[in-house]
Amino acid sequence: MQKGSLERTLIVTAIVCLIVVVLVTCVQLFGQSKIAYGCSYLDPITIDLLAFLAALFLVVEGFARIIEHPHANLKRQTTRIIRIAFGCAILTLHIIQFVHK
Repeated sequence: MQKGSLERTLIVTAIVCLIVVVLVTCVQLFGQSKIAYGCSYLDPITIDLLAFLAALFLVVEGFARIIEHPHANLKRQTTRIIRIAFGCAILTLHIIQFVHK
């Protein structure tokens, strides 16, 4: 057991999520600038809402597992961090698309 494993894991998770959100936002906004004005996303709003809920589940479930195993080392927490990062990426994309609609 390492002292501070939970804190270290949460810090790494926050940094990874911040990087993912910034990267996804830049890619999405840069991609939007190349689309002709008046073009809209084809997905209905319900797809955005369902994706938002699924992504929220990934984030909440990932954090719950990290907190459930506070003494696990960073290597064992990696898949949970990735799960949270995927959730953040999906949340970011669908929030941007929702705002665009």
